[in-house]
Amino acid sequence: MEEQEINIELDKIRDGMRLLDSIVYVDYKTGEGRLTEKQVEIAQRLFKLFEKLSWQISFNSYKELKYSDDKPIRKSGCGTLVKVRPCGKEYKSKTYLGILLGDIPLSISHSIDKEGNVTTSRSMYNPAIFIPELKDIVFGCESWWGKIKSKEDLKDITDDTIKNTWYVNMLEDQLRK
Repeated sequence: MEEQEINIELDKIRDGMRLLDSIVYVDYKTGEGRLTEKQVEIAQRLFKLFEKLSWQISFNSYKELKYSDDKPIRKSGCGTLVKVRPCGKEYKSKTYLGILLGDIPLSISHSIDKEGNVTTSRSMYNPAIFIPELKDIVFGCESWWGKIKSKEDLKDITDDTIKNTWYVNMLEDQLRK
């Protein structure tokens, strides 16, 4: 957060506060304090601000930001024709012709070494498939797909195809137990 952003957030918190909002009611017999709804709201806003600041303060203390040598796309299999059945309801269980683009990372991870350097790297690579008919890309994790090696592989991916996949059968067996 920039200093200006911090000041804006603090001004928002101050603007909503009245003098009485800073006074906590304490029962003189038990010593227990109670917060009003407004005080709870103010405290929550402050905690959120502190969370943002603590991450930034910690991050500012690191010496160097490094990037790993991971490739943004692993082109293994790029250009391979595939059949693909996206899982979304809007695709209505239709099988499409697709072109495998390669594996693309779905996430970025980071690590911090003993010297205080932060290294970022791409992670959770997943096959990306271009579907010309849809002019869209779907990932392997959001579809059923397979490489087309012969004419026999051109058949549609059906519900029975999915149910007869070894890992679906294994999962169903585990759920029955």
